[in-house]
Amino acid sequence: MQGFRGRFVKGSEPESVYWKRRAIVAGAVLALVLLVVVGLSALGGGEEKPEAEADAAQNEWVPPSSDSTVNRPYLRETPDAEPSEEPSPTEPAVEPCAAEDLMLQVVAAFDEARSGSEVPVSVLVASGADTACTADLREVAVELTAGADVVYSTAHCETPQGEEVELADGTGQTIEFTVDGLASEAECAGARRELPAGEYELRARLGDAVSSPTTLRLT
Repeated sequence: MQGFRGRFVKGSEPESVYWKRRAIVAGAVLALVLLVVVGLSALGGGEEKPEAEADAAQNEWVPPSSDSTVNRPYLRETPDAEPSEEPSPTEPAVEPCAAEDLMLQVVAAFDEARSGSEVPVSVLVASGADTACTADLREVAVELTAGADVVYSTAHCETPQGEEVELADGTGQTIEFTVDGLASEAECAGARRELPAGEYELRARLGDAVSSPTTLRLT
């Protein structure tokens, strides 16, 4: 009976054969497990690949078609430069008034004064020209004459007054003077003395234009 039990357990083959079979079975099981793991990994990787491809497709630049709307950077339009205004033609310079167009009027504050005393005098300068013209009021002078001789002139010793003005449409400019009744010479040369008593003609001059005289009596 004991010999029968031993043969039933071990069989008729050697013990080494059983260990080889067990190793083969264990190896087959391990290979099967590896195949299952690899298969599952392959399935999982297959699901992620389409997502990765989709992300890559989204990041890939696709040229716009002719009928698609393209977003372009906004550029501020520069307004067209306004055409510069053409320079107006230069107006002709106003010419000086001719002597025959100038009108001078002299008015003394007194008709009679003591020799050597001051007499206020006003001179009106106007133009009768059809067009505007200029007159330099600094060249206006007041004179006292005795016959043909000029015995006194504001141009001899006084500093010129006024400025260059434009005269037109009969408008005029007034200049104020003071006649001191003392004899004078050109460039204020010589000693100045009181004029002798008598009647003198008082007149205004601007270049070749001369006013009508008025009488000033010195006593």
